[in-house]
Order: sequence, then structure tokens, then C-alpha cells
Amino acid sequence: MTLSTKKRRYWTCKCGHRNEATRSRKCGGCGELSRPKKRVAPHARILRDRPYEWWEDLSLKIHGGERGACGYCRKPKPEDGKHERDHDHATGLPRGLACFRCNHHRLRLHTLETMEDGAAYLRRAKEFHADTGQE
Repeated sequence: MTLSTKKRRYWTCKCGHRNEATRSRKCGGCGELSRPKKRVAPHARILRDRPYEWWEDLSLKIHGGERGACGYCRKPKPEDGKHERDHDHATGLPRGLACFRCNHHRLRLHTLETMEDGAAYLRRAKEFHADTGQE
């Protein structure tokens, strides 16, 4: 496709102004943030719509321990980063925070004892959502 035949994409604000599609969600006419959010898979909406502090609070409610710690192995939050936000891909329900190792290598690296800890982690998340009526 040559430059002259390339289709230009636009989005229209609520005020009626036609904006060229860029990364900005701000309208060139009225200045409001009116461009719709990107569409994501239903299970990933919880990741897009909730701030990290909300995840820390939820993980603390579900799993206890320290604020920001991994709900699975209890590893504290690293000084230079954050733990990953863990959620169920089938239901979209959040499970809490998990460190990289726990979130990506549960089945490959863990023993029976640590898998029992993982089952307890999932059980706590399920019980929490059953108590709040979000099952």
C-alpha cells in the first residue's frame, strides 16, 4: 500500500469534532478526554480499569500478610518494582498480587508442598468472591 492510498483513521468526539487517530484520547476541539478506551478481552478489563493500589488492598483482604506482598509465597514487594496482578482468565475475577516466579512458573518449578500453598491461595480468592457475591 502506497502512502497516497493509505486509509486515514479518525474518531469523532461527543462535541462533533473529528480527530485524527493518534495515541491521544484528548479531543482537539473541546479538549476533553472523550476518546473511548481501547477494547480488551473481558477477562483483562479488570487489569485496565483498576489502579495498582486497589490490587494491593484486595490482595491484603484475600491473603493477609504485608501490603503489596505476593499472596502465594508472601515475598514482599520489590523496592524497584511491583508484583504482577493475578486474575482468573475464565471469569475475569481478580485473585491478588503474585511475584513473577509464582505467576509464571507454578507448575514447572514447585513441589507438592508449594502446590498445596497454591491451592490455598486459589481457595482464599474463591471464598472471598463467594462471600462478596461475585462468584
